[in-house]
Amino acid sequence: MKRICVTGGSGGAGDAVIQDLLIKGYECANLDIKSPREKRCQFIETDMCDYPAVFAGMESCDALVHFAGNPHPDDDHWGAADRSANNTVSLFNAFNAAQAHGIKRVVWASSETIFGFPFETNRPPHIPLDELDPPNPQNGYAISKAISENIAELMAKLYGMTFVGLRLSNVLYDDVEAIPSFQKIPGYWDDVGHRKFNLWGYIDSRDVARAVRLSLETPLKGAHVFSIAAKDTLMKQSTRELVDTVMPGVEVRAGIRGRDAMLNCSKAKVMLGFEPEFTWQNVLGLNEDEIEVAS
Repeated sequence: MKRICVTGGSGGAGDAVIQDLLIKGYECANLDIKSPREKRCQFIETDMCDYPAVFAGMESCDALVHFAGNPHPDDDHWGAADRSANNTVSLFNAFNAAQAHGIKRVVWASSETIFGFPFETNRPPHIPLDELDPPNPQNGYAISKAISENIAELMAKLYGMTFVGLRLSNVLYDDVEAIPSFQKIPGYWDDVGHRKFNLWGYIDSRDVARAVRLSLETPLKGAHVFSIAAKDTLMKQSTRELVDTVMPGVEVRAGIRGRDAMLNCSKAKVMLGFEPEFTWQNVLGLNEDEIEVAS
């Protein structure tokens, strides 16, 4: 496996994936509808809903990383229609072209939203959540991600391929100019309910890239999904205080301590050897002693 097709490689997470793969000696091709801010590898301008273009762009690739799509969860039925039309078609095109080219390993961006984002009218059955919990999508974006996992299961059986879906938490960047940046985290602390939409979770873009590479390299067969999140929440309050304050009555299972994350990523640790390396504390240069944790 040498040449990796990365769809959506001009986006923040896709660019991080390409950087990591290039450092590790892989070749990459970036299929995206928009040009990258910095050209790191071959760029092929591609409308992922145009199947012939997707098929042509994937030629000579040994594996596929599919990160293309609209990453913004919808707020109304118009947005839901857009996510369904764009994300589902682009994903099917990418998967279908991969099998037609004989590619046997596909890694793609699924989403934590499958668990019940934005947790406004619904509540998690317990904390933490893991891959054994049934999907509970609440909007068009999350439904498109649930569908992506079904497509992967079917194609894995049909074509003897390996699919790895990463249920990514909210991807953050160590970049003050980025919309989802680590530098904005302190502004969340005064309103404990502000980030309940994804259970106060996050993941560093560099950890995303490493999870992708491990998903490409680890011996696996069939279709798999893994939750990928930082080991803690992005709040100063403890996990139990957040739940008791904003979602009283939700079960917090034994073993949760301090600011532990509300997504259990132990499956990725066991099967992929993945553990997150970055936390908001080390990105922002804060020592543990400087952070008051509510008891």
